[in-house]
Amino acid sequence: MKKLTLNSAKTLCWGVVLLIGGCWFWCWEGGNPLHELALIRRAQIATGVLVDTYEHEQEDDRGHVYYSDVGIYSYRLPDGREFKTSARVPTGQLKEQQEVEYLPDNPEVSRIKGDGCNSVTEFLWRKVGFGSLFLVICISPGIYLVKQAFSENTKSHDI
Repeated sequence: MKKLTLNSAKTLCWGVVLLIGGCWFWCWEGGNPLHELALIRRAQIATGVLVDTYEHEQEDDRGHVYYSDVGIYSYRLPDGREFKTSARVPTGQLKEQQEVEYLPDNPEVSRIKGDGCNSVTEFLWRKVGFGSLFLVICISPGIYLVKQAFSENTKSHDI
């Protein structure tokens, strides 16, 4: 078995870090696609009541600050259990009541009706099609560095 050179080992470590970071960012940004698919196929509806709000502030790369409102909605299941979900909307557009979609077997998985994908076709287009492209973009630097590390290691042993 060949030994890794120090440079190859550093490159390999950075590649693995970027692969893990890219996958983590993809999961964080896109959410759990299995939950979304389950909500599309078998969601139940409950009425959510606005119980709390706060303002979300986001700054872009040019220094412009954008504000939006976040509403926390409480919804009650037919068996009496109560859960909460949230929605972020442009400032001034929070409603006192919203329809909440939830999974009957796991009511903690929920969303405001109309958020996310509404059909399996839209899910396949947005989450699978664009999601796969986004994942490839996120992990490409890591794949490149891992390949680079192995090619550096091979070249150093050929000399």
